Amino acid sequence: MFKNVTLKDIAKECGCSVTTVSRALKDSDTLPQATKDKINQTANAMGYIPNSVATSMRTGSTRTIGVCVQDFRNPFYSSIAKYTEQYLRSKNYFALFATTNEEPEQEYNVIKSFLSKNVDGILLLPIQHDTQAVDLLLEQKKPFVLVGRQFEQLNTNSLVTADEEGGYLITNYLISKNARKILFLNAEESISSAKNRRAGYMRALEEHGLEPFVFNLSMEYGKTREFLIPFSAELAQYDAILVFCDIMGFEAYNTLLSMGYSIPQDMMLASFDGLQQDIILPIELTCAATDRKKMAEQAVDMLLELIDHEQPSPNLQHIVIDQYLLEGNTT
Repeated sequence: MFKNVTLKDIAKECGCSVTTVSRALKDSDTLPQATKDKINQTANAMGYIPNSVATSMRTGSTRTIGVCVQDFRNPFYSSIAKYTEQYLRSKNYFALFATTNEEPEQEYNVIKSFLSKNVDGILLLPIQHDTQAVDLLLEQKKPFVLVGRQFEQLNTNSLVTADEEGGYLITNYLISKNARKILFLNAEESISSAKNRRAGYMRALEEHGLEPFVFNLSMEYGKTREFLIPFSAELAQYDAILVFCDIMGFEAYNTLLSMGYSIPQDMMLASFDGLQQDIILPIELTCAATDRKKMAEQAVDMLLELIDHEQPSPNLQHIVIDQYLLEGNTT
């Protein structure tokens, strides 16, 4: 049965005062190293677990970071979560995760919950349907960083990927592979990354005098398939399909195969993300890829820098992570 070992228990075992135990566990310079070693070894042997609530009341810090993501079922977000947790642990911080499932009310409630738990800072991968969660963070003056997306109308610290350059890069690549009619299945353009990826796609087409073909879809499971099947009669006119993200790309790939298309022989398929860098997949999509480990670590560094400042910095940071071409087996 679990026993709550107290400072008094350790003091009794070591034959010293509770104050001495407390100072030893805080690595105080006022005690001999031999005394500190003895007390720490005794505490470990007895199974002492520091009271984080008491520590946070004393220091004002919980050493906890709230991380709010859209959906762990999407490997893009789960890999960011993995790298974030690993890097925070190396900095002696604990990560507290929650998901929003792309629902504004849930996002707002997650942020309220993080604030009630007195986390030291928050990494928010926003859904962008509204600004109420970000407005709350700004009102409460809690250090936070937006990751992956940003609001044009709000002044916040953010880290995003070079989505316009990524759209330009992947579209130019498809054109170099002799694609002249490229269908772009984008996400809703209330999402900043969708808006910017379309801008890159459009710029590449305009430079080559080609016509754009864009449809905005929900990223929800099944929506890409629901679009493609009724659209089957028109698909044969396209040389390539570009989709907003790998999850939509996998769904498009399986749907096109079920419709009798061979990829890339009949139709090229390209995407954004590059999930094959993090997990082994049967399909390796050609895409504009992102280094999610770099994203996570730079976002954490930015947030910890904000936390270290007692007053909010007037100089907002906006970091942009490059995208790069990752050739798969779909072009």
